[in-house]
Amino acid sequence: MPPGSQAAPATPDGPLPRLSPHVAVARVAWLCLREARPVVQVVFLARFAVGALGARPGGHSPLAQFATGALASFCATAAAYLLNGVMDLPEDQANGSRRPLASGVLSARAAAWAIGVLTAAALLLGAGDPGLLPCIGGMLFFGWAYSAPPLSAKRRSWSSSLSVIGVGLCTYGAGAQAVGGAPGPGFWLVAGVMSAWMGLVGAFAKDLGDIPGDREGGRRTLAVVRGERAARTVTAVCAPAVALAFAVGAAVWDPPLLGAAAVLAGGAGWISWLCRHPAAGRERAPYRAFMAGQYVTHLAIAAVFLLS
Repeated sequence: MPPGSQAAPATPDGPLPRLSPHVAVARVAWLCLREARPVVQVVFLARFAVGALGARPGGHSPLAQFATGALASFCATAAAYLLNGVMDLPEDQANGSRRPLASGVLSARAAAWAIGVLTAAALLLGAGDPGLLPCIGGMLFFGWAYSAPPLSAKRRSWSSSLSVIGVGLCTYGAGAQAVGGAPGPGFWLVAGVMSAWMGLVGAFAKDLGDIPGDREGGRRTLAVVRGERAARTVTAVCAPAVALAFAVGAAVWDPPLLGAAAVLAGGAGWISWLCRHPAAGRERAPYRAFMAGQYVTHLAIAAVFLLS
């Protein structure tokens, strides 16, 4: 029986027919994709694409290298998020998550098999490019460091932020390496600012909706130790600070990116308002605003890189 498959439940007319091996594997793959959060995977691919666009292509075939690198990047991030789902199972259940692992429709054993396959695939796909492989390895390392012992960076806000920033920088770097590019000032500005957006805004905003499970899991995040109000204050301050850094950096090093910086500033203002007015939305509203802000900002950055 494939990992994660179960015997068919009985009905008044007898047991339902078992799934064929191919259908069972496809079902597990679909559940693993859902557990890896497709919305997050898309934004990781957007980071990879922006990294590629922000670097001038080298002498080899960019399209083939881009596709291989994008697939390697996806395998690495999917493996990291599946590992996070396995390691966070008790907390996710306490937080009422409806993802496949927490709801019980995907077994931890099946997820473990998928993590192994995805990790191996990411390393094999990256092995053909000496520049790409360290970036893919870095993504896998920071994903492991965030979720798994002995580091378990997720247990504290500062270490969580560092690991998230690390995986962000590796993702943008993977995009640049995949096309053999020579990153310029605009690339480094975008990679630094948008990775900081992940670690200083997204990481804190995410904790606002996970306080019960984090407390039960023994985490020492800012929201658990200092309370929701403190975490909201830090998020409300960090969001415009990162946006301001983007605007200043764009004005100095790459003025065409000022438009994208203005888009990020709009998202930062929205997050700050939600953090200061908790009655205006649920606990996860600032995190949803963070996600929407980075989607739109990456589109704006991609447009600048394509037109410049």
